[in-house]
Amino acid sequence: MTLLQTPSLTDIPRMLSLTPIFQGLQEKDLADLAKAMREQHFDRGSQLFLQGDPVERVHIVVRGCLRVYKEGIKGNKQITLHLEKPYRAVALVAVFLDRPVFPASCEALEDSMVLTLERQKFMEIVTHNAVLAQSVIRYQARKQGELMHLLDRLFFREVGARVAETLLLLQEEQGNGFTLPTNGTLAAQLGTVPELISRKLGEFFRQGLIQLDGRKVWVLKTQELQELAAE
Repeated sequence: MTLLQTPSLTDIPRMLSLTPIFQGLQEKDLADLAKAMREQHFDRGSQLFLQGDPVERVHIVVRGCLRVYKEGIKGNKQITLHLEKPYRAVALVAVFLDRPVFPASCEALEDSMVLTLERQKFMEIVTHNAVLAQSVIRYQARKQGELMHLLDRLFFREVGARVAETLLLLQEEQGNGFTLPTNGTLAAQLGTVPELISRKLGEFFRQGLIQLDGRKVWVLKTQELQELAAE
């Protein structure tokens, strides 16, 4: 279920200024953007869009966490492409496709709030604002780099290395004592199955590399995990 609300024009320019693709814009440009933005709220587990849907809006996360994923032809397997957290654009590359449809699907992993802007309006602004155009190019280059890293991780590295790298990234983002996503979410993100995630976490615990308390994780031996992640 989603709920569309009237935006708070005092808060939205600040939110936009924290979003990398809009950083560097003048205050007037941010204020003009804010007037065209709308807030949209998504409950945990709800879909923002599905693969093949037409791209009608640009989505900017301002609260919560979204998962962009591809699903197998038979619908029995998913691979997570990106986890988008606050102040990140979602599937922005789709806006610029010759046939603007979403190449992947997106769901809310948490109760989330998104700022939306009509695609046509966004294209007009990019066309006439060199600062924004450069920011978009940098964003697209970063996303391409992330996808190349994902392919390398999925096809050339063992599951243990993928889990170790993910634990280190979560520690860096949240600090020690971070909350681990569900094994199903991790499996979709790392291109494996929940049973293997559970097995690897158990191995790391027994080896004294991590401490577990429910979904809370503390990294005890960073160097050893770094060596595993590099394999």
